[in-house]
Amino acid sequence: MAEQDLALDALKKKILEQRLKKKISTQPRTSTQVAIPPADRSGPLPLSWSQQRLWFIDQLDHAAGAAYHMPAALRLKGTLDRDALGKTLDRIVARHENLRTTFVNTESGPAQSIAPADVGFALQTVDLRALDDAAREAELLRQAREEARAPFDLSAGPLFRGRLLVLAGDEHALLLTQHHIVSD
Repeated sequence: MAEQDLALDALKKKILEQRLKKKISTQPRTSTQVAIPPADRSGPLPLSWSQQRLWFIDQLDHAAGAAYHMPAALRLKGTLDRDALGKTLDRIVARHENLRTTFVNTESGPAQSIAPADVGFALQTVDLRALDDAAREAELLRQAREEARAPFDLSAGPLFRGRLLVLAGDEHALLLTQHHIVSD
């Protein structure tokens, strides 16, 4: 009896699969999604509600902005092509307007200002190879804390920054920090 039930369940499953395949194959393959048109760049761009909130907090208490820093640290082992890393970060910044955005005061209130795509990414390099192992690790932690806490100037930028720490010939730490206002 159990074998018959299993065979019946398998048959029902096969029939359902065939019906589903037929339904999928008869559906049109065109997308109904509409592209979002680009915002007009000829005048000041208004801030989103989230950006307004973060901008206001920064105006009210600049030190409170540290709560909105988004730090990341990556330990890189192996040969590092620093030139390729720099070009890659430049390309990311060129591709994403939000990483080139600053926030300026205008007569009508705060507005977004987007730097040109070729602004690049300023990657600071710090060589720690001269330090002994313990001192190098301590300095790595100190630099990571310093980078994560360093204030951002929302009107001057950049609001996405990085620091490459050279720990050994084949070991690096990449510290990246961005302000949440350009991360929504």
